[in-house]
Amino acid sequence: MKQLLFFLVFLSFFAVSAQNSLSDSDMDSLDQLISDIIETSKKEQKKEKPAAKPKETPKKQKQEAVPAKTKGKKLIVIDPGHGGKDPGAVSGKLREKDVVFKLARKMEKLAANYSNIEVRLTRSKDIFLPLEKRAVIANKMNGDLFISLHANSYKDKNTGGMEIYHLDNTRDEYANKLAKVENRISENTTPLDTILVDMDISYYVGDSLDYAKEIGTGMKNGLKKYGTKLRSYNKGALFYVLVGARMPSLLFEIGYLTNKEDRELLQKDEYLEAIAKSLLDSLSKSKVQ
Repeated sequence: MKQLLFFLVFLSFFAVSAQNSLSDSDMDSLDQLISDIIETSKKEQKKEKPAAKPKETPKKQKQEAVPAKTKGKKLIVIDPGHGGKDPGAVSGKLREKDVVFKLARKMEKLAANYSNIEVRLTRSKDIFLPLEKRAVIANKMNGDLFISLHANSYKDKNTGGMEIYHLDNTRDEYANKLAKVENRISENTTPLDTILVDMDISYYVGDSLDYAKEIGTGMKNGLKKYGTKLRSYNKGALFYVLVGARMPSLLFEIGYLTNKEDRELLQKDEYLEAIAKSLLDSLSKSKVQ
């Protein structure tokens, strides 16, 4: 197109320059040539128009609008681990993905009783979600706290109890691991991407630890009658599922499916409700802003 315009300008300039030396018939012929070229150009442009239209986005690629979080409420994004083709830890007919999803749904339902918090889930049914997508979902929801729920397993069947980990990148041993974890999130990761993720995590380490301590204390009090062992609640770790969340983040191991006492408790609705209530009570009373 640019070449054609240049050619027309050249012809027009040539016509003006040669006007005194060309005969009237020659000038008429030159005018007709320019007119024909312009007309042809218009026709070509009409033919090209349909191809130039922007392609419509396929329906399946359209993203659903994420509801705004309720004003004045702290939004807790609960991530039930595993799901779909990934059952997680398995003991007999008991599967990790089912236990943590059941707990998440109880938290979602009980949250209606609290005036200052609301709960949303990363998955509302038994589907598989890649690890890296879970934090992305929490970010889109603009959550205030991200909690990934899991149930543990171990070769020693005597090992049992709960564990709460907060996302931490401040220790030297996490430096190399962060780079490896971030590389798994995106094939196009650059050193700058890793630095930015590292800065994000660092910003929320303090609040993550404070949340873990508050929940840990709440669990101790709320689950006394069940004799639940709280193994730890102030340990930092660099979990892949939490990397990328732009908010304080925790990973909560609610028990060991390989431990008889834990396994029996995790199959009781009453016990799961007690965990859910203890968690929500702690978050409702939380002093973390």
